[in-house]
Amino acid sequence: MIQLFDGVAFIEEGPERPLDTSRPYLYNDHGLARFHPAPLGRLIPQAEKNHELLLGHCYENIGHKRKSIQGRSGAYEITEFDFRSKTGEVVYQPLWATAHNAQAFGMTLLESGECIHFQHPHLVLGQFTYGKWAGHQSPYLGPARLRELLSYNPTDLEYHDFAHVFFARHGRLPLVISVARWLPAARQIYLADLWLKPGDALVLPPQCPSPDPGAGRLDSSAASQVVDLHGNRNAALACWFSDGEHSLQTETILADQPTMNSREHGPHYHQEQTPTRHTPAPNWPNVDFAPPLSN
Repeated sequence: MIQLFDGVAFIEEGPERPLDTSRPYLYNDHGLARFHPAPLGRLIPQAEKNHELLLGHCYENIGHKRKSIQGRSGAYEITEFDFRSKTGEVVYQPLWATAHNAQAFGMTLLESGECIHFQHPHLVLGQFTYGKWAGHQSPYLGPARLRELLSYNPTDLEYHDFAHVFFARHGRLPLVISVARWLPAARQIYLADLWLKPGDALVLPPQCPSPDPGAGRLDSSAASQVVDLHGNRNAALACWFSDGEHSLQTETILADQPTMNSREHGPHYHQEQTPTRHTPAPNWPNVDFAPPLSN
């Protein structure tokens, strides 16, 4: 007799719609995006990028190289790190997504009841469902292994030249975004998981760092270079520590398909195959979430 387990959920893409740029204020309505022509609720500024904020688990003497990947629609290049030679396991420090912790990775925390000026072209609002196993998949192993369930959770991070917003819309579970602050010239990288409380959101501005100095080639512009990276494959990480929960829904603002496929504005992918360790945020699950801000 053949016995089968329940289906393993990876990532399910739901409907999406273009954003109306005539309504330039993004309001967070309990983890849902609402756009208005004038400020609603508490108007907050975008957090300034502070290069001196360094949080997370630090790895030193990290090198990198360009690598060609064969995808379904042809070859493309990614950046590959070399954690493998430094450690047998890559640790991501769990942090709650406070305003300070978010700023340390180039992001702005947008709590429920707050709004921010947000007027960016070529974006859509999409619905996604992430399964707890989504982090155990790698898109960089070729088309034949695209849906392989890996026994480990590899690093998968990116940055891009378009704005991005993650909303934690689940009623009870936090949304987890894996983040990194990479200093190529210093050969350092700081890794963390930001645990976003239900109803909160993370706003990422467009990012277009100075040209990659490449392995062994550093110039004066690279000395102050800071690259903030993020990845959402571990979005349902909280499910691992909540019995009976296997996936969660999230609302996300991201680029439309032409922009996503653009060499100029689309994602720059970064990966590393060393197994990673992800642990719960402090005091989870014994955390009482504060009620949403009133209007």
